Amino acid sequence: MTVSVFAGCSRIDKILYPTKRSYGFNEIEKQVISDLEKGRNKELVSYFAIDIRKKYGTKEIMKELKNAEDGLGEVRDFHSEEIGKSGHRGGLGETITTWETRLDTDQGKFYAIVSWSSGDNSKDEKLERETEGLKNLMLFSEEYNNSEGLDQFINVDFPVLYPGIKR
Repeated sequence: MTVSVFAGCSRIDKILYPTKRSYGFNEIEKQVISDLEKGRNKELVSYFAIDIRKKYGTKEIMKELKNAEDGLGEVRDFHSEEIGKSGHRGGLGETITTWETRLDTDQGKFYAIVSWSSGDNSKDEKLERETEGLKNLMLFSEEYNNSEGLDQFINVDFPVLYPGIKR
C-alpha cells in the first residue's frame, strides 16, 4: 500500500506486468539490434508504440523493416548514446528520448537514430501504455548525411524513417 502511494499505480503496474516497451531503449538495445540484424520483424514491431502500430499498421512497419534489413548486413559491433530528450512542463506528458547507435556491419558503417517514448502520462494509464515504446527508427550510411546514394533504402518509409524519403 505504501509503495503504491509513493510510486503511483502505473509504476507498479509496469513493474508487475512489464511489456517490451516498459523499459528504456538503453535497457533493451542489444535485443533490438540483434532482432534488426537477424530480421526478426515480429519481435521488432512489438517495440513500436501501440499508437504508431495502429496509425501505420503492423504489416506496413514489418515491410519497411524488411526493406531496411536488406541493405544493413551483419552487425559486427555497435555503440549507442543518448543525443537528446524532449520534455514537458508540470510532470505530465510524453518524454521522447533520442538515441544514436553507430553500427559497424559487413556492408559498411551505419547510424541508427531511435526515438523512444516513455509514454504519455497526461490522461490515464491506458494512454501511457499506448504511447510508450519506439516512435521511429532512422537508418543511414556513414558516408551520407542525406538521402543521396541510399539506393538500397529507396523503398523504405516512416515509421522506419530514412532521410529524404517521405510518405
